[in-house]
Amino acid sequence: MLTPEWRHRLNLYAAKGGKTSRRNTVARIERFLEYSKCQPEQVGKRHVYEFFEGNALSETTARDYWYAIKTLWGMLGRDGEPPKPENLSCDNSLRCSLRPS
Repeated sequence: MLTPEWRHRLNLYAAKGGKTSRRNTVARIERFLEYSKCQPEQVGKRHVYEFFEGNALSETTARDYWYAIKTLWGMLGRDGEPPKPENLSCDNSLRCSLRPS
């Protein structure tokens, strides 16, 4: 369950930029937090790895979730990027794809 503060932060994020894209990103963040069963401040690398290992996601869906988690990481003020799943590779042009395992 998200705190009112985090609900407000996500609503503010969704209210700017491309509305459909932002709403989808917020929905992915919420699904990730629901899966991890913890508050945003408690999310760590282990939660990210478990999420990708515990869900059979298509290439584009995995990429979209990783970008949503990256957005959450930024909202938390964390340096760098969240860990990528082992089979997700992103090049400098921000294109991501799943490598065959």
